Amino acid sequence: MKIAIIGAGTAGVSVLRELVKYEEFKDLEVDIYDNPENMGQGVPFQNDSQELLINLPSDQMSLNLDNPREFYEWYEQQDDFKFEHPEFLPRFIFGHYMKSYLNQYQQSYDNINVIYKEVTEVYIDSKIGNTDINYHVCTSNDMSECKVYDIVFLAIGTLSYHDPYHLKGTKGYIQTPYPTYNTLDEVEDSDRIAIVGTGLASLDVIRYVTAHHPNLPITVTSRSGHLPSVRGEMPDIEFKYITPEHFNQIKKDYFGNVPLQQAIDLFVKECDRFDLDLDELVHRKQGEPIHDLTYDLDHPKEVGIFQTLLEMVKENMNWIWNSFSHQDQEKFLKEYHGILKANSNPMPPTTAHLIIDGIHDGLIEIKKNVKDIYYDEPNNRFCIYYEEENEKPSIFDIVINATGAKTHLTDLDHDDQLVINLENRQVVQSHPLGGIQIIPETNQVISPRYGTLRRMYAFGQLTNGINQSRNGVNMIVKQAASVVDQMFENMREH
Repeated sequence: MKIAIIGAGTAGVSVLRELVKYEEFKDLEVDIYDNPENMGQGVPFQNDSQELLINLPSDQMSLNLDNPREFYEWYEQQDDFKFEHPEFLPRFIFGHYMKSYLNQYQQSYDNINVIYKEVTEVYIDSKIGNTDINYHVCTSNDMSECKVYDIVFLAIGTLSYHDPYHLKGTKGYIQTPYPTYNTLDEVEDSDRIAIVGTGLASLDVIRYVTAHHPNLPITVTSRSGHLPSVRGEMPDIEFKYITPEHFNQIKKDYFGNVPLQQAIDLFVKECDRFDLDLDELVHRKQGEPIHDLTYDLDHPKEVGIFQTLLEMVKENMNWIWNSFSHQDQEKFLKEYHGILKANSNPMPPTTAHLIIDGIHDGLIEIKKNVKDIYYDEPNNRFCIYYEEENEKPSIFDIVINATGAKTHLTDLDHDDQLVINLENRQVVQSHPLGGIQIIPETNQVISPRYGTLRRMYAFGQLTNGINQSRNGVNMIVKQAASVVDQMFENMREH
């Protein structure tokens, strides 16, 4: 049995880590693919500046479901990287932790083959009238070099960044801020810099610029102007009302679905257990960065409990999300997803203090209501228009795109060529709410040509229409464990 793991980031390494646990692993031949830069680390945890911090405390991230402190314990045992305040470690450290697993497996098992190439094509060559399926994995246009597999894991990680103002390729426009240590290579001290997007990626750029160009003013802008929340004191709690048992009972009365409003009512009950003022927490952001950051810093207990409850919703989103009707899923995205997103992956308090100080010192400006951005080619500058400024633009020399990754297949371009090819060859099909169609319980890919592909599995952001808001490390590790267990169960049955 031959297996291809396409992508060697969190999902790919986690799949490999699960495979080696089983007795049947000795009968498998496993190839894992990725480019040399990302092999074992993936894009989010690639080698980059130490200013890019993990948004979770270091002792709460792990590839080991049985030991949530394993990453931190690994950090303390190694001698290559040491930091004065290891509570929130740089992201690249977690990448080296993952890579240590891959290196260990490569040295320990003769049936693991690490291939330092990017996959460009995965196609199915089934004879007409024959339902047997094998997967051909290619790293070039030479079809004679494609390798044939029985099982494929699509673990390609995040899709490429949005280009909402169609500026890709324009001089002075930086399409992705990563790796940040190359972002400002050609930036002069006199250049005016704008960061487009006020999410997690913008925080990375802010941290890097303030550390390496401390006197370089930057403007951070988006439509909402809302920064991520600040991590509070997040306790270890469990749901009492949002449970599979309650959802299954409700489904009996509503044709197999849970009405969104009933799910919201259950969440309100969870908040009432802790005497949370839900209305105040949901609407606590006033659009004033210093006020909003200070509120979270001054209310760590209430904010922390609220964040924990929402994080637990994300962790259980596989069965919560797929209990809703399609209509209610769309309603959730419109009315409630913003609340979930605004309170997920909160920034460390140190980052909040850094931004507050930067605003006070006039080095950081947060602006909302961006309307449009265009490149003024004759003057070699960018013009940013805002809704309230009567068409008078702000002028910048450099624009750094921090708007986040794409979610829908219709938005893809050549940077996502593998996925485009998969869709073109009818191996995968788009999900109306994002990503590709999969079976929620098994992560098996649904093909428009071949139906459910029993031996092709997909993970992470590529499945965001089904695995809504479930792209965190812990969630992907859980998916990998479940999928590999199901895979071996299916092999035993057949």
